[in-house]
Amino acid sequence: MSSLFNPVLIGKLTKDYFTDIKRLEKYNYNKLMNYRDKVFRKIVNYAFTVPFYNDLCKNIGVSKNDIKNINDIQKLPIIDRQDIIENYPDRTINPKLRKKSTLINTSGSTRNPVTLYTDQYTLLKGIMAHIRELRYYGIKWNKSRFSVIANFYSQTTPTQTLDSINIPFLKPFFKMDNIQQLNADDDLKEMIKKVDGFKPDFIVGFPGPLRHFAILREKGYGLNIKPKGIIFAGGILDDYEKKHISKIFNTRLYDVYGSTEAGPISFECKEGNLHINSDFVYLEVIDKNGSPLPKGKTGKLAITRLFGRGTPLIRYTGMGDILTLEDNICNCGLQTDIIKKIHGRIKESIVLPNEKIIFPNVLSSIPGQVLEKLNTAKIDRIQLIQETIDKIEVWVIIDEETRDIGPTVEELFNDLKSAYQKLFGPDVEVKIKEVAKLKSEENNPESTSGILSKIDPNKYI
Repeated sequence: MSSLFNPVLIGKLTKDYFTDIKRLEKYNYNKLMNYRDKVFRKIVNYAFTVPFYNDLCKNIGVSKNDIKNINDIQKLPIIDRQDIIENYPDRTINPKLRKKSTLINTSGSTRNPVTLYTDQYTLLKGIMAHIRELRYYGIKWNKSRFSVIANFYSQTTPTQTLDSINIPFLKPFFKMDNIQQLNADDDLKEMIKKVDGFKPDFIVGFPGPLRHFAILREKGYGLNIKPKGIIFAGGILDDYEKKHISKIFNTRLYDVYGSTEAGPISFECKEGNLHINSDFVYLEVIDKNGSPLPKGKTGKLAITRLFGRGTPLIRYTGMGDILTLEDNICNCGLQTDIIKKIHGRIKESIVLPNEKIIFPNVLSSIPGQVLEKLNTAKIDRIQLIQETIDKIEVWVIIDEETRDIGPTVEELFNDLKSAYQKLFGPDVEVKIKEVAKLKSEENNPESTSGILSKIDPNKYI
């Protein structure tokens, strides 16, 4: 990325900063929806300058003049990961902007990674929504001390964003001395020692490291970590895990939902509702045929990013998430649309012989229920493996330091089997297996997927 002083960019960012940060507080619902229509039209106009998207629309007979507001979005095609993969690199960006752009990659945790074009403005525009979220939680982004546990490796959004922030003319505004950056793949004992020494006011991180932080804290690590709040993103924490982490660190947890592709999507308010950043993204829930579902119904997410340039994302299903949208407005005062439930990735769902789908958020709740019942934290990691539709193995790594404390491993396994059997029904054979390494880690040491299934749930949702 260019490090030259850019007065146009700094002018846009300054204007955006003072308008974006407080928009959700100042705008009523109708004014917010009118603003969304305005930025949606701009994004559509830009998308038609991108070769692959222009051709998709041309093939179904849609022009940009057919799109007046968000209600016309169903006229536009749905796009997925494969559309972007097949058209990269030449056709996924306006040709005039390609040399001025940089690249970001999705993690590819459940599928092949996707490479997207972006630019400094798009990355820094996304920061505005993050700052808005932090501000809501009482975090002063330039003063509060907070530890961020993310994937800080080449061509990810966190890395490219930090690279943008480090350009000279922004350094006076983003000193970053108050931000501790930690890579989620690093050794957890070393990581918690670093956080303990940093003494953050807030922690922002993935569910996996936060789960283990709680376990390590119980063993005497990180006793100086006393955050005012913990924000988790990038995965699911069940109710047991949230209560456990909250109790261990004596603070409240907040759920923030976002992605590499679309940026900040939603954040949890103090009433416990997930508010959509309605001025930054538009969410649809669709069925397997691509037809929109009403609020309250569960289906696949199709997301539209309403800001930035680079690779356009309109009705994009490549995140592979399952959602339910709420039909009500929250009492907290923020008049945005609300996500009722994030069920997890479609890829990590289980299909039963009767074609019923069990979503990741339900699957992930079972271990917590069993651990809470037995009053133990004996499970280090756990993974469900479905080779056939009627056979599921549960691979469990036992925490060696608590193996002989409290209930036996046999008792734990018996209760796990009973709980899963009740969930899956009598037509599924459930087997609990103690292992030293999860199946996903045998092929990819960095994989943390909790569900591996050879049955494609996309055919059934």
